Amino acid sequence: MALSALSLSLDGASGERSAADWRDLLHAAFEEGVNTFEIVRPTPELLHGVSEGAASVQRRLLFFALRIDAAHDHDRLTRLVEDLLRLSGLGKLDLISLDAAAGMPAGPPAALCAMRDCGLAARIGVAGEYDVLAPQFEAGGYDAVITSFNLLSGWRERHLVRRAMELQVAVIGHDPWPARAASLVKTDVEQTKGGWFAKAPPLAGAGSYAFLSQTYGWSAEQICLGYALTEPSLATVQMKTTDRTHLTDLAGVTERDLPPAVSAQIEMARFSAERDTGTERRQVRRSA
Repeated sequence: MALSALSLSLDGASGERSAADWRDLLHAAFEEGVNTFEIVRPTPELLHGVSEGAASVQRRLLFFALRIDAAHDHDRLTRLVEDLLRLSGLGKLDLISLDAAAGMPAGPPAALCAMRDCGLAARIGVAGEYDVLAPQFEAGGYDAVITSFNLLSGWRERHLVRRAMELQVAVIGHDPWPARAASLVKTDVEQTKGGWFAKAPPLAGAGSYAFLSQTYGWSAEQICLGYALTEPSLATVQMKTTDRTHLTDLAGVTERDLPPAVSAQIEMARFSAERDTGTERRQVRRSA
């Protein structure tokens, strides 16, 4: 199935949104070309909103996933999925993904496989960061992995994403604008300032993330999202937002090309960060 480049997480954790709010969010997403959604911590309001929103589009054109945690046994998972399908009217789920946890047995649990075998879910997946995700991925048996991917991702994360593509395992990327990137931007911008009267050197920002806040016509979040969208191994990039204006702003990035110099600036900044991290590690080993 063709997934939209941008997908949306529907998280009912706060419990503050009504069914109408969720319905309107889905309609706004449809208008922006989004057809891929992941339901997290479902509430009756969220599911009723999904039911009303999805009724306006042919079901075969929409991709709905559910994220669960590792605590679900077979009977509990079955009840959860059956209740979700009844309230949402979706018929079946396109993907059920499991939040990986440290120490859990490698490979998909029997309860998850049973959901796929009985047709309640077309595919099963596993979600998490590299350290807990890698053992699950290597064990095999999953159709998809969900993990963070952004301009700060290291070689291990990049290798896993590309390895998944080779094995025909779909990869859903999320968190393209990580909190750490925002702090790096603030630090790097401060370091490139020239003071009250002094002019900053022409190359003062080279090898830093200052460009994220200094690229004309682009916000830092837009650049980070645009960068993630250039990764061919990702089936879709997932965003979390319940604000229609914010959604429209992010969806517009899918139609834009990053400014020519940005890709080089990203690589220079990553190289500098990796070099600095390696230097710090060597200094720690020497002092030990």
